[in-house]
Amino acid sequence: MTGKWRKLGEKNVFRNGIVNIIQKDFYYEDASDSMPFTVVEMNNWATIVPVTADNEFIIVRQFRAGPESDTLEFPGGGVNPGETPVQAAVRELAEETGASAEEFVPLGIMDPNPAFMSNKCHVFLARNAHITGKQRLDKFEDAEAVTVPYEKMMEMAKNGSFRQSLSLAALGLYLINGGK
Repeated sequence: MTGKWRKLGEKNVFRNGIVNIIQKDFYYEDASDSMPFTVVEMNNWATIVPVTADNEFIIVRQFRAGPESDTLEFPGGGVNPGETPVQAAVRELAEETGASAEEFVPLGIMDPNPAFMSNKCHVFLARNAHITGKQRLDKFEDAEAVTVPYEKMMEMAKNGSFRQSLSLAALGLYLINGGK
């Protein structure tokens, strides 16, 4: 399929400290025509599935501007320049929950939305996670760490109260990689 597409060019449409929006023009052989595609470039992300020694998940409740409401999700965030995904996972877990873990195990890499996003999301299991200190939230972060037993987490995923897409996918990676 890739051989049917030819890139004609690209131009930067918008840039700020978080995203770079690019218009990429491609010629598609089967249509004998070209089309512009909008692509959002941003740093890769790390999502952490923190599981305690008692088989409870540490999740965060936080305000999200998209739905203009609080969401329940796993901790996570951007991988900073010069930082590895696992370093970002360790940092984000501590910042958002005040927790640390004995071990960070890679569970997989996801494409958040390859239709228009270029970044990757690295998912880690934080094994034997425990809250050790205070959160270190960014200036405009408002997050509360919540501990949820395994059975309740599965029910929350089923009933839609835990529905952030990357967190649900991370939970799926946890389960297929041998999580309880």
